[in-house]
Amino acid sequence: MAELLKREGYEPLTASDFDSALAIFETAEIDAAVVDIIMPRKGGIELLKELRSRDEYIPVIMITGEPNISQLPEIVRAGAYDFISKPVTKDSLIRAVSNAVEKKRLLDERRRLEQQIKRHAEELEVAVRERTRELAEAHNFLNAVLDSSTEYAIVAIDIEGRFTLFNRGAELMFGYNASEATGYFARDIVIADARSDRWPLLDCGRASEIAGRHQEEMEMHRADGGTFVASVTMTPIRAADGNLMGYLGIIKDLTVERRNAEHIRQMRDRLAHNEKIAALGRMAAQVAHEVRNPLAGLKLYSLHLKNKVSDKLAPNENALIDKIIDGINQLSETTEKILSFARPVALTRRPADLNQLVKGAVPLLEPQLAAKKIRVNLDLSDELPRALFDEAAMRSTLINLMLNSIQAMNEGGELTVTTRSNINAVQLEVADNGRGMTAEQMANIFEPFYTTSNRGLGLGMSFVQKIVEQHEGTVEVDSRLGEGTRITITLPVKGETVNEASGKGSGGG
Repeated sequence: MAELLKREGYEPLTASDFDSALAIFETAEIDAAVVDIIMPRKGGIELLKELRSRDEYIPVIMITGEPNISQLPEIVRAGAYDFISKPVTKDSLIRAVSNAVEKKRLLDERRRLEQQIKRHAEELEVAVRERTRELAEAHNFLNAVLDSSTEYAIVAIDIEGRFTLFNRGAELMFGYNASEATGYFARDIVIADARSDRWPLLDCGRASEIAGRHQEEMEMHRADGGTFVASVTMTPIRAADGNLMGYLGIIKDLTVERRNAEHIRQMRDRLAHNEKIAALGRMAAQVAHEVRNPLAGLKLYSLHLKNKVSDKLAPNENALIDKIIDGINQLSETTEKILSFARPVALTRRPADLNQLVKGAVPLLEPQLAAKKIRVNLDLSDELPRALFDEAAMRSTLINLMLNSIQAMNEGGELTVTTRSNINAVQLEVADNGRGMTAEQMANIFEPFYTTSNRGLGLGMSFVQKIVEQHEGTVEVDSRLGEGTRITITLPVKGETVNEASGKGSGGG
């Protein structure tokens, strides 16, 4: 049998008994075994079992002369691959061994493929874990970058207009958590006019498809109901194959920017206004200086003339000289006012009680109030913090404001002076129910030499603004034609709180 197999290209190894067969198995690689069922000492069934216990993949062919039917189940259970009956022919031997070797080859190939698949699966599992870790790190890094941008809201919407990304900046800007916004239509969350048929963010995204970027300003709202104007920049989000996935939006709240721009504009206007006032002041001072000396000479000459000839003139002629002197006095007074306006104001600011200032200033105007039958209401705060101001300058400011109110009321009326505290500030308010002002008059109220009265130089409100600004305060004017005027002065707070037991009261003439 070994010679027949050798001729067919196999390398047969022979053993005469159980032990020599096991020795061959331990030293050589076996593709198939042909075992006689009857062997010395231990039979072929025992060897079959031993071989199968050591390598279940070796096909074992059993040879028997007269098979015992009772042994077949045991042989099958032991794992025999095939049977050959004696006498053994060449064809049956070659066919059985060939099939067994082919089965062994297929089994080895399957085992090799299984090992390769297992190895590839393990490598793939490692690669997936590594890639998952890299993606998680990239995701965490991207989220950290997005959330670190708190000045801008970075959002993404799908092609239907639903939020798919809502960073920390968006949470702070709009007042919604990312979990509250994600999956909801952008129009229902952040667009101020949700009742409109427009879808502003989605429309802005669609407009970016052609140019790759689109920017516009739109009104948005916060969770608390407040609204603000924002600059929105949208770009399309596309997959690797070019298909549109949605839109990425970068949103900036323009509130602070516009507030700063308005503040700069106000500062620029104030600077231009102050430069104009300074130029007018220099010109007025020059004119007043040139006029004051001649006026003093005219007054001196008039008084000298009156002393010399008053006893020789008729009464009406003496009255004419007095009118000349009165006119010169009025011109001198006007000149002094112009010079006072041109001079810089030196303030001595100390913590002072604004209520006491009001109470001391109102009685000074009793004659004017009584003449026009104007009633005064004092609404003074019971607990008013001290403010840092120059008492003399603020008294002149208050008197100027009250005189303007008196002149705005023809016969009868009500003048209200109010003090109250605000955050880090105190407010002084003077209100009347006089004739009020037009929009043009309000726009020019602080211009020097602008007046709506038949009397005066129009320097009162310029003086008020000048004094208040030197106190680092603000002046606000609210007036309606035919309804009256309200002027509010706000001053910074310094010092301790003043407790006034009788802070409120009323007075008038």
